[in-house]
Amino acid sequence: MTQFTSILKLFILLIWSLLIILIAFLALLFTFNSKSAMWIAHKIWTPFILWVLGAKMTVKGIEHINPKANYIILANHTSNLDIPMLTAGLPIIFYYVAKKEMQKIPFLGWIMTAAGIIFIDRTNKMKAIRSMKIAGNKIKKGKNVMIFPEGTFDNTNELLPFKKGAFHLAMHAQTDILPIAIVDANKVWPESSSLQLKPGKVELRIGKPISTKGLTKEGIDDITQHTKNTIQKLLNF
Repeated sequence: MTQFTSILKLFILLIWSLLIILIAFLALLFTFNSKSAMWIAHKIWTPFILWVLGAKMTVKGIEHINPKANYIILANHTSNLDIPMLTAGLPIIFYYVAKKEMQKIPFLGWIMTAAGIIFIDRTNKMKAIRSMKIAGNKIKKGKNVMIFPEGTFDNTNELLPFKKGAFHLAMHAQTDILPIAIVDANKVWPESSSLQLKPGKVELRIGKPISTKGLTKEGIDDITQHTKNTIQKLLNF
């Protein structure tokens, strides 16, 4: 029964996402602005996904976000539900930097592409550098960028080592880091199986922004560890 229900939910999400892709495409066609597609993703696409999956989300620490500021948003990564949770739960528009493999995920990858997500090919150093430059240009234009610093899924409560690309971006942009812990997403949408979807409570825990003012290469290791410790504390809270 669980598998049948999961298949039905995934089918509904597929149809919904195809509809949203069409709407996002039309919005892009008429506005020539990827922000319109991102708005559709934030306000229409992801809330419905959470509802279909039975994911009852709470958001803590939202008072730490200044809607007039821009951030490099960093979070742990446990599930395909992470992106819908962040997109629906944060009161700011932002662009994702995601691994290339996510572009291949049915309906999720499609809407990410339509919304202007920046994909990184970690198997090709030059392409990865080019992708990070694109992210850097968005930050310089005052846009928020979201990165999973672990670089891959982690189903444990202990964070994997953080990759330092995000912190080099923060150094060049001198933009605050917004640390976020995603809690229990993998219990609703397990990374290991899309046919074991279960309703449940999920949570976003937002920490205080971490300043990068004056950050240099010599401080990259320290701020990387500090950010990791901050997200780990949010997870254990």
